[in-house]
Amino acid sequence: MAQYLKDEVHEAILAAALEVFARKGFRSASMAEIASAARVSTGNIYRYFENKNALYEAAVPDSFVTTFQRLLRQRVEAARGVKDLRKLEPGAPYRLISEEALAFSLGNRLRVVVLLSSPEGTPHEHFTEKLVQFLLESAISHFHARPSPPTRFALEELYRNYVTTLGRLLRHFEEEQAIREAVEALSRYHLTGLAALFES
Repeated sequence: MAQYLKDEVHEAILAAALEVFARKGFRSASMAEIASAARVSTGNIYRYFENKNALYEAAVPDSFVTTFQRLLRQRVEAARGVKDLRKLEPGAPYRLISEEALAFSLGNRLRVVVLLSSPEGTPHEHFTEKLVQFLLESAISHFHARPSPPTRFALEELYRNYVTTLGRLLRHFEEEQAIREAVEALSRYHLTGLAALFES
């Protein structure tokens, strides 16, 4: 029974940490706020985690980040050679890996929010910028484009906004259907814009 209660407190602290990190960002979050959200004393948190960094690493482990990166890369790879992603059948590889990536994000909603929206001060603070550059280069390669410096700058900002918006909508919505609808709207707008830019 004692071990069960100990595990329960451990999980409550992790859940509270994700909620506070997602809402306030890692840097602004305090151990006292996390303790309050977990309904434990601040001193009790330190029996489980040495400091806020250790708590973050347990709440957003490298294994999660690695899996998320793999899914995003597989999604990009599945798009190679496809002229119009919007016209693909439901069973197409791109559709399947997109669904897998979305399901993973739904199951790890707050982790994705923290990673995309407020990782400053964590081991993953450069994740978002690296993702933006990866998506930018992938789009340029996909359309065999050679954008001018001004167009490239605009594209980079568009991808930065795309990633930021994805994090914001995952933070704003909790219901799966609402998230799916918002992600679909964002993706449709994004793909249509890319096609119009590069195919005009």
